[in-house]
Amino acid sequence: MKIQKIFLGAVWFFISLTNPIIGSAQVHTSGNIEVHIVGEGSLGAVRDDELVYNFRFPKSGENYYLHELSEIWVGDANGNVASAWDLDPDEPGPLTIGEWETVSTNAEKTDLDERHTIIAQYNSSGVVDFPLNLSVDQQSFAWSTNNHPDADDFVVIRLVVTNNSNTGLEGIYVATMANWDVDGTDLEAGELSRDWVDWDETYQTLFTYDGDDTDGINEVHTGLTLLDGKLSTHQIFLFYGPEGRPTANLFFDESRSEFMADSTAFAANKRDLETLGFPAWDYVSIISAGPYDIPAKQFIAVTFALVAGENLVDLQKNISAARTVTFRPHRLGAEVVRGNVRLKWEPAINLGLAGYAVLRRTKSENEFQQVGRVTQATTFDDTGVQGGVEYTYKIRPVHASGQLLEFDSSEVSIIPGDVPDAPVGLTATFNEDQIILNWTKSTRQISKYLIYRNRTGRPPWTQIASVPPGVSTFVDRDVYPGSKYFYAVAATSPAGGEGKLSQIADVTLPEETIIPPEANLDKVIFVPNPYRLNGSANGMEFRNLPDRATIRIYNSTGDLIRQIDHRNNTSMQRWDGRTEAGEQISAGIYVYHIESMREGQRGRNSVSGKFAVIR
Repeated sequence: MKIQKIFLGAVWFFISLTNPIIGSAQVHTSGNIEVHIVGEGSLGAVRDDELVYNFRFPKSGENYYLHELSEIWVGDANGNVASAWDLDPDEPGPLTIGEWETVSTNAEKTDLDERHTIIAQYNSSGVVDFPLNLSVDQQSFAWSTNNHPDADDFVVIRLVVTNNSNTGLEGIYVATMANWDVDGTDLEAGELSRDWVDWDETYQTLFTYDGDDTDGINEVHTGLTLLDGKLSTHQIFLFYGPEGRPTANLFFDESRSEFMADSTAFAANKRDLETLGFPAWDYVSIISAGPYDIPAKQFIAVTFALVAGENLVDLQKNISAARTVTFRPHRLGAEVVRGNVRLKWEPAINLGLAGYAVLRRTKSENEFQQVGRVTQATTFDDTGVQGGVEYTYKIRPVHASGQLLEFDSSEVSIIPGDVPDAPVGLTATFNEDQIILNWTKSTRQISKYLIYRNRTGRPPWTQIASVPPGVSTFVDRDVYPGSKYFYAVAATSPAGGEGKLSQIADVTLPEETIIPPEANLDKVIFVPNPYRLNGSANGMEFRNLPDRATIRIYNSTGDLIRQIDHRNNTSMQRWDGRTEAGEQISAGIYVYHIESMREGQRGRNSVSGKFAVIR
C-alpha cells in the first residue's frame, strides 16, 4: 500500500540549515497580509538574517501562519526535483540548499491601480549532473486594501517554468508545499500545531484550520489554491511524525516525485486522514500541476495563491476574489482615434487565456453584445461607431476551450464626437543627425498634435511624441544612420477625439562607418537585459549579428509579437519595443529566436534567448 510505503519509510532529521537563505527579500504589505518573498523556491520569510515563519494575517496582528520550510518544487516522476531544500537519503542530517539558485535580485513595483508585484528569478542550471535545466520566473501579486478591499487577504504566485535545454522535457510537474500552522507551535514546550487539512474540489484548495480545542479554537482558515494549471494531485502529509519529530520524506526527491505524480501517495482529504486513524496534527498541503511536456527553450505557466480568511466562508470568498482578479483584464481605457473608438487594457495575470472578447452596449440597449472576433492583443479599434452616441465597453477573457469566462474588466464609457481635420503641409528635413518636422498650424481649436513614425509608410503607425496646439514643429533625434523614416501628424480635439493623419513625409539618413558583422550567431547578445520601460534612452539592441538575419520575438504565452528582418549589413539591430501592431510592450519575460544563413554552408544557423522587461 503506497500510504504505508511512504510513511514507514520515513527517517528523522534535524531542522538545521547549513547555508540559510539570506536573500534580498521584498515584502507584500499593500493589503491585509504581510508576506515576505525570498525567491529561490522558498516560501519562508527572512528576518534578522534568519529564515522564519511567513504570512502574517492580518498584517496588524501577531500571528504568522506559514512555516519557513514551505517551498516550490519542479520536477518529474523519476526522482528529479528542483527545490529550495534537500536531504541526503544516505546520510540524513541537517538540510542543505537545494537545486534552485538565484538568477537576479528580487525587484518590486506598484502600478497605478495599487497592485504590488515582486519579481524573483531562479534556476537549476548550476547543479552538476542534475538532468533538468530549468528556470523559474516567479511573479507574486498583492492588492491594496484601499483600492481592492475584496482582494487584500491573499497573495497570488505565478510561476513561468522554462526548459533551458536543447531537447524537450516530458512529464514535468510544478508543485507548492505549504506547511500552514493555524493552531500554533511551541517546540520548546513540546507543542505541535494540531490542525485539520481538507480538500475543497470547487475551489481547488487544500485548506487548514485549528483542530485543537484545548487552548481555544482559532477561527482563521488558510488555504493553498491552484488558480491556473492542470491539476495532478493534492496531498496531505505529516510535517511532524507521531513521535513529534519531522519527517524526511518531504525533503527526499524520490518522495517528492510520488507526492507530485501519484494521487495515492498518502492522504487526499480529511476523510483519508480519519480512515488512517490520524488526529488533528501538523500537516503540510501539497498541490501539483502537470504533467507538462516542455519543448526546448519553451515554457509553461502555473498560478497558485496563498489565501487567508477569518473563517471558512470568508476563506472561500477570498479564493473566489483571487480567481477573479487573476483572470480579469485590468485598467480598460477608451479614446477616440480618427473617428473610431480605440480600447486599451492590461492583460490578465493568467497566461493560459486564448484571448479577449470586446463587449459593447449603448444607452438604448440592455445587454452587452460582442464586437468583432476574439483578439489576442490588448488593444481593439471599434470602427462601427457613430458620433454623438454613448458607448459602454468591457473586456471578457476567453478560455483556451473557447468559453467566455465571467471575469469582466471594469466598464468604460465614451461618446465619439467631431474630430479635427488632418494637418497640412508636413515636411521632413534631415539636419545634423536629426530630423526636423514642420507643418501648417490648424485654424480650428485643438488640444495637441500627435507625431507618428514608422519604417514603411503604411499602418500600423507608432506615436513617438505630442506637442502643444501652438507648436507646428518637432525634432526627432532618435534616428540612426542609413535608415529611412516615414512621418505623419494628427490633431486632437479638446474632447480628446483624434483626427485623420496628415499626408506622409519621409527622409533617408546617410550611411556612416559601420562595424563589420559577425559571421555567425555564436556571440549574439540582447542589451540591456533587463530592459526598463521609460528608463532606457537608447532602446533595445541585438548585437553581434550576421549581415542577414531574421529576428522573431515572442511574448510569455508563446505568441509572435514582432518579426524584424535584419538586412542593413551591420552587426547591430535596434528595436523600439513595439509589436507588429505598433503597441508598446509591457513588463514581462520575452523570448527571441534568430535565424541566418552561414556563408559557404547550407541550411540556417539559429539561436534563441530570453530577456526581461521591467518597469
